[in-house]
Amino acid sequence: MEYADLHLHSTASDGTCPPGEVVRKFAETGFSIISITDHDSVAGIDEAVSAGNELGIEVIPGIELSTIYDDKEEIHILGYYIDWQSDKLKKTLDNFLYSRKIRAEKIIKKLNDIGVKIDKDKVFKLAGSEFIGRLHIARAMVKEGYVKNVSEAFTEKYIGRNGRAYVERFKMKPREAIELILELGGIPVLAHPGMYGWGECIDEKIIKEFVDNGLVGIEIFYPCHSELVRNYYLKMTQKFNLLVTGGSDYHGKGTGRDMVGEIKLPIYYVDKMKARINR
Repeated sequence: MEYADLHLHSTASDGTCPPGEVVRKFAETGFSIISITDHDSVAGIDEAVSAGNELGIEVIPGIELSTIYDDKEEIHILGYYIDWQSDKLKKTLDNFLYSRKIRAEKIIKKLNDIGVKIDKDKVFKLAGSEFIGRLHIARAMVKEGYVKNVSEAFTEKYIGRNGRAYVERFKMKPREAIELILELGGIPVLAHPGMYGWGECIDEKIIKEFVDNGLVGIEIFYPCHSELVRNYYLKMTQKFNLLVTGGSDYHGKGTGRDMVGEIKLPIYYVDKMKARINR
């Protein structure tokens, strides 16, 4: 049987492997289709698609957009088969990059104020691209010996949500992300729904709201989703005629999300996505 993994990150956002290397790892493991879905970035897609062509593995152009629901809950919306070269998308993502850069500078200043003396230039160099996220700051904290691991950095003591050095940044609303992905000719999918602050099973009313906004699918097969959670969202996909997707949320070595092959999505589900695009 052929398999896919539709949720992978590279150095174009907060992963540790270059896009081409991610493609190679999954090709060597026997996957036939993958999607690079970097956070608020499509900078790795050209390299990934090129590597896929060389290695004989299909690379679906994707993205994972960060949004804020009701000014409280951060929600991620995945987009597949998007026009990643769109001028509108580029302008939107440029705004995100600027927002992340300013946020990173503020977080680093707050950390310095509480005695965590990390250098801004070193953090930006560690990131290795224009994309600067909290994970890069956390890695710098590990490197400088302030915390034992990335997880320790993501606590209220440091840069976790509501942490002493946490700073919010600009995020679009879920509806805006869904509409943008649709405008780009893509398929908007709710990412890892069992991982948000509402609890593992999001209220059906919220799912319906997203569907009314244009949501097309739900990421059901995900490492942290229990069988109970999967079954709940499978019922939601049946009720609202939504697509089923899945992926490992691979980020690479040293991130805690580095297992290639943790999720093996049957190609059947990708065929359903393609049929939705072509209908």
